[in-house]
Amino acid sequence: MTRLKICGIKRAETLALLNELEVDYVGLVFAPSKRQVDAQTAGQLLAAVSGHPPAVGVFVNPTMEELEEVLREAPLSVIQLHGQETPQFCQQVRERFAIPVWKALAVGGEADAAQAIESYRGIVSAFLFDTYDPSQAGGTGKKFSWEQIPALQAACEEADCIIAGGIHAKNVGELMGQYQAGIVDVSSGVETDGEKDAEKIKTLVERVKAHEQHSNNYASRA
Repeated sequence: MTRLKICGIKRAETLALLNELEVDYVGLVFAPSKRQVDAQTAGQLLAAVSGHPPAVGVFVNPTMEELEEVLREAPLSVIQLHGQETPQFCQQVRERFAIPVWKALAVGGEADAAQAIESYRGIVSAFLFDTYDPSQAGGTGKKFSWEQIPALQAACEEADCIIAGGIHAKNVGELMGQYQAGIVDVSSGVETDGEKDAEKIKTLVERVKAHEQHSNNYASRA
């Protein structure tokens, strides 16, 4: 089953919609970005929607003190590290805060994402693969070559494999059907003029659920 994460949430009405649609994860960005929220805002946002989906905090090269500040205000379920954090730092974060750590790796740059996985194995619970961009750590809206996904999935072994970058309602079916993505992470693909668009979110969720239903029906007949 494919799980869905919508990232870059800034408004309570968006979070309430994602809760209603039973999205699997919501992402809050604490790194410099047009989608950035501060710790206090994040805490207020999560408190405003009872029973909200698990919240993933997105950070780029944070200090332990920065993580502590956010976690004092906002009940995060996952810490996603999107910078050049070392395996040692990821392990320290996991041990200190006792919540899962996801490590983002860029695809398409000089670094080999599949090779990088090895040093984090057993430390992080998921790897997120996003499109390499020298000017920003994520949220580019650009798709990497999905032909690389099977090799990345194989390298992840028991860790979850999260696909991000350039995903929207028109291509999510291909991603799910052809590559059986475990977790799909979408941000700009459900935005209009830089803001989350309720209709685009609804359409994406409908496509994901319709594909899952089709797959389940096919499996039951097989």
